[in-house]
This record gives sequence, C-alpha cells and structure tokens, in this order.
Amino acid sequence: MFVFFSLLLNKRVLGANNRKVGVVYDISFQLSEQFPRAISLIVSNGSLNRKYADVPWEYVEGINEVAKLTIPSEKISFNQSHGTYEFTLRRDLLDQQVVDTFNRKVIRVNDVHLLRVDRELRVAHVDIGVRGLVRRLGWEKPLDAAVRLLSPSSPYLKKEHFIGWKYIQPLAVHPVKGTVRLSVAYKDLAQIPSADLGEIMVDLGSAERVALFKSLDLKTQARILEGVSLDIQEALLEELEAKDAVRILEQLPPDMGADILEKMPVHLVQQLLGLMETTRAKKLSMLLSYSSESAGGLMTTEYISLPHTITVAEAISHIKEMTLKTETIYYAYIVDENHKLLGSVSLKDLLVAQPEQAIADVMFRKPISVHVNDTVRSVAFKLDKYNMVVIPVINEGGILQGIITIDDILSKVISIAWKRRARTPAAS
Repeated sequence: MFVFFSLLLNKRVLGANNRKVGVVYDISFQLSEQFPRAISLIVSNGSLNRKYADVPWEYVEGINEVAKLTIPSEKISFNQSHGTYEFTLRRDLLDQQVVDTFNRKVIRVNDVHLLRVDRELRVAHVDIGVRGLVRRLGWEKPLDAAVRLLSPSSPYLKKEHFIGWKYIQPLAVHPVKGTVRLSVAYKDLAQIPSADLGEIMVDLGSAERVALFKSLDLKTQARILEGVSLDIQEALLEELEAKDAVRILEQLPPDMGADILEKMPVHLVQQLLGLMETTRAKKLSMLLSYSSESAGGLMTTEYISLPHTITVAEAISHIKEMTLKTETIYYAYIVDENHKLLGSVSLKDLLVAQPEQAIADVMFRKPISVHVNDTVRSVAFKLDKYNMVVIPVINEGGILQGIITIDDILSKVISIAWKRRARTPAAS
C-alpha cells in the first residue's frame, strides 16, 4: 500500500495506551539499501516550546490516519533538539534539490511516495509534479473537484510526475560541515557524460554544487571540470585544499589546466604549481607564458612524437604505450634529436604500411603547422582551409611545442563570437 509523506505530517501519534504522544514531525531512513527503509519516527510535541522524540520504527505498529505505537506514551522522552540522523524526509528531501540521474537534471521534490510492506515503510518515488505541491498545501480535494467539473479529461487528474528512487541522488548539505549526504545511487553519477554532469552542477545552488563536487571521486571531479565554464571551474577549485586541487589539475589535459590557472590569482597559481610534479608544472608554466588568444595559449602538450629513426612496427608499439597519456591519436609527429618537426603520420597510414618500413618513408614531410604566437583567427583559418582536425604548433626554430585540436579552436571561436555579439547594440 502506498502513502504520501505529506499526508502523514502532523498526524496524531498515540501510545499503546491510546494517549496522545504528539504529532508526526519527520521520519528518518537508512540510505544503504536500494529503497531506503524507515528506522525511526520523529515525534514533536508543543508549539511555542516544541520538543522532539525519536521512536525506533520497531515500535510503530501502523501509520495512516494516526500513528499507533506499541509502547505507552510515558516511556517516550522528549528533548529540545532533534537527534542525529543520517537522512530524514522533511529535512533532507522535501522541497530540496535532487539529481535525477535518469533524465540527468536537477529537480525539486514536492512530495515523497512511500511503500508500506507489513510494518516496514520504504521510499518508492519522489513526486515532482504540481499535484504533489497542491497536496502539500491541502488543496488536493477541492482543486480536483473543480478541475473535474471544468475539464474532466485534464491531464492534471491522470498524470502523476513520479521518479523512481533508484534514479534519485539527494543532495542534503550539512549546514556546518558543508558536506553532502549521498544515497546508494551515487554510483549512477559516474555514468553521466561530463557535459550533462556540468549542466547539473550549473543548475545547483552554490552550497550544493561545492558539497557534491567534494564528495565525488577524482576522475569524476576531473570530468565535471571539463564540462563547466571557467568561472565555475575556478570557484570549485578555490573551495578545495591546495593538495586536492593539484590532484584534480593533474588529471586534466594541460591546456585545460592552464586555462583554469590563468583566471586564478597569481599567488594561488604559484602555490599550486609548487605542489605539482615537476614535469607537469613545467608544462603548465610554459602554457601560461603564452597569451590565451594565441596558438601557444590554445595548444596542449599531450601528443605523440616519434623519432625519425624507427620503423612502422616500432611506431605502432610506441603509440600503444602512449595512448592513455595523450589527448588524441589522429596523428603522430616525427621529430629529430632536437625535437624539430620533420613530418606527420596518420594512424591509418601506419596500419596499412609494412611493419619493416622506416617511419621516414611513410611520413608526410613538411606538415602544415602554426606558430606559437599565431592568432586564434589564423589557426582557425588553417584548420578550415586544409580540412584538418588537429594541427601542430612550433616555435621559431621549428621545434614542436604542442598541438591544437578542432574542438579547442571551435570553443574559442564561439566564445569570441558571443562576446562580439554581446557588445553589438541590438537593432531598434
């Protein structure tokens, strides 16, 4: 049998002797199960000087028009404050923001749909519809009667807006610690694409956003940063301890890490770089030395370079080892002993070539490239002109510095276009 939480609130609570104990104030649940089970009934007594009692659920005989207990009222002790609970419906779910992991969006809970099985009470669904809000206000019966009279076929009367608990991730933020209590649905967050996770983070309030971010594992945190704006990236990292921020930055592609650091205060950037592994810190420092509007500021230093003296078979073996450490494997770049760019080779060319062939015989000599100081416009022009998805970046001596991928240049061009549009006065 199902029952709505809103219909249980403020119901009378009677002891085994049928004497009134108080009224239903809240219900605490254990989150470790797929459908959380009620573990205690929170009873309130009084109005101006309200007190609270915690009754273990094993003493709740039934709950409907009244809540009937199996212990007498005199055995229940009241206190001035609530007990310490992992999760309660009134405090942590009703009217709160939650993540719908199925539809990948943030929603607000208007009511909670509960399932009674014998003497157990479990959370089944959350109600996010208008009817849930109307029910909370006590207007359900009169409003339903009015709608039936005026529009008998109205969807309002037939369609409930329920979401199964297994798709719900509550975001109950501790008021002092700033931490978020997570249900067993937490693992579902890891399955959401980074772009959708980013949208979820944007829709949350600042407290919920920071608390949720801190609660996630390192890889999920890095994926979220890839899907949000620079402003939110900066805000999230500034809420972390320096060592935790460094661990996340080391998970990101160097160009993205440099973009984030560029917006931060100089003293904080120096602190973070000082805590990083030396090689990563040097890469980021180099990227930060270039203007964000130049090819150097756009490039990533994660790419595959191959010595010009190896064979095709050796090149393929090297690429397999490097796959997890680079952003793209569309192309490998052939360099000499001084890392000067000599040529490029596509993965397709390597796969169709003979294993014993020298890489120098397979590579495309003098590949199209851009200079570290070239403008965004110049880079975009070359990518478009030569129909390229990635382009190498060199310095004055022809030394390979990094690569720019099509997605990096597109995001930059779109950003510039929107800024120009915002500055252009609207036509009257």
